[in-house]
Amino acid sequence: MEKIKPVFTENYVPVCFSANDKYVPLLSVELASIIDHANPNTNYDIVILTTGINNENQFKLLSQIKFHQNFSIRFVDVSPMIYGYNFYLESRLNNTKYSSEIYFRILAPSIMQNYDYIIFCDADLVVLDDIANLLKFDCSKTYLAAVRDYEGIANCYNNNYERTKYRITEIGIKEFDNYFVSGVLVMNTKKFNDNFTEKQLLDLATAKKWIQYDQDLLNFICKDDVTIMDAEYDVVEDIDNIYHSLPPRLLGEYVRSERDPKIIHYSGNRKPWINISSKFSKYFWQYAEKTPFAETLKELKKL
Repeated sequence: MEKIKPVFTENYVPVCFSANDKYVPLLSVELASIIDHANPNTNYDIVILTTGINNENQFKLLSQIKFHQNFSIRFVDVSPMIYGYNFYLESRLNNTKYSSEIYFRILAPSIMQNYDYIIFCDADLVVLDDIANLLKFDCSKTYLAAVRDYEGIANCYNNNYERTKYRITEIGIKEFDNYFVSGVLVMNTKKFNDNFTEKQLLDLATAKKWIQYDQDLLNFICKDDVTIMDAEYDVVEDIDNIYHSLPPRLLGEYVRSERDPKIIHYSGNRKPWINISSKFSKYFWQYAEKTPFAETLKELKKL
């Protein structure tokens, strides 16, 4: 498969997503927030990994950057790369079923090997800062930079023996304080490609029923070889159990992140149309109004 090359010749920031048609409206909101906080002197080279986003949805996303010459969006069909692989997508914790797109981030370093570092983000975020600022976190000697999973770490401190055992023995991390969220990543493409082939990563992804899917997989691959980013760059709001379980140092990091969030992550049931009274839902609806999917998203709000 042909590898992606930079669109811009200088001062560019590579940003990668994975999405299908279902998630395009959410990605559109995120894109609106990124545009709103972009530096006019910086170029934003956006790549969307997919197995098929229809032409109408592609057109709508492209329409958002029509008047922004420092933005580029390209769609990359990864179907040939994942042919024959069956990802585990059933939840071991509830009745949720995920889509294969959650695993596409492991392909990003290979597809975008012509970049030194890439920013990879989930599609259910709102960005309240210049996304280029993520590159200030130095992962030149590690696989990636990411934010701690404060909720999952709290579970380990809360005498959740099975989860703690799973993370240490099956994932193989030395310190469960370093278990990270995969929603916002800065990936060191050279280190990934020096140590793993596409096939090796796909084989690992499909080798077992990872409890937290791509997130467990990436923590397994990195084995603590990560740069921990400031918590405000992946804020998952209202995590009840952390206030009773996290040690003061980690709790302080989380509390400060909620005061000044740079990136808000609407994960799980924290989607703003499911919980419209949630603390940070106002940001989502603010940017939803700026997208071609405003009416579609309002209909979800009524469900």
